Amino acid sequence: MVVANEYRQHNQHGTMPVTEHKEVETVTDEAEGAAKFRSNVGIMIVNRAGRILAGDAYHYPGEWMMPQGGIDAEESAVQAMRRELFEETGLHFEQLRLIYEHDDWLQYLFRTPQYKDDVFYVGQRQKWFLLEYNGPLPDPETVHEQEFSCFGWVEPQWLVEQIPPFKKEVYRTVVAAFRPHFP
Repeated sequence: MVVANEYRQHNQHGTMPVTEHKEVETVTDEAEGAAKFRSNVGIMIVNRAGRILAGDAYHYPGEWMMPQGGIDAEESAVQAMRRELFEETGLHFEQLRLIYEHDDWLQYLFRTPQYKDDVFYVGQRQKWFLLEYNGPLPDPETVHEQEFSCFGWVEPQWLVEQIPPFKKEVYRTVVAAFRPHFP
């Protein structure tokens, strides 16, 4: 199966959509015959200095990433974003300002397919949101399910450069799309 990852490429003429095709072996749903991508939200939180709130992943030490999480049944992407924001950072939506929602769903393949809720998923398709927050760093030990060991404000380029390869194109796309909207 060929999976297409769409992203925008910047050149002297502005921004243009680019599609990257990659041949992958997938797990399929026998009834539908299609690869399964788990619906998910990604949350980019920026401050006035243009830095991104990132966390050192609790289960993958040394991998810094932005909050993200699955969309539950009967839940909209916005509702999932609000819930995941609190679950992963302890921040309440009212403490932040919603700046922008990415127009497209972006997807990536997992390192290896994952089994969740009786379904094998080959990756995630994400709806991304940009929020502004200028308060103190969240305390990861106060959240219900600890996803991060610590938080920090990081430079966008640093975050893109150090993210594991399987998420790199999504992070590049999101940073490029959201940077013009930073406070």
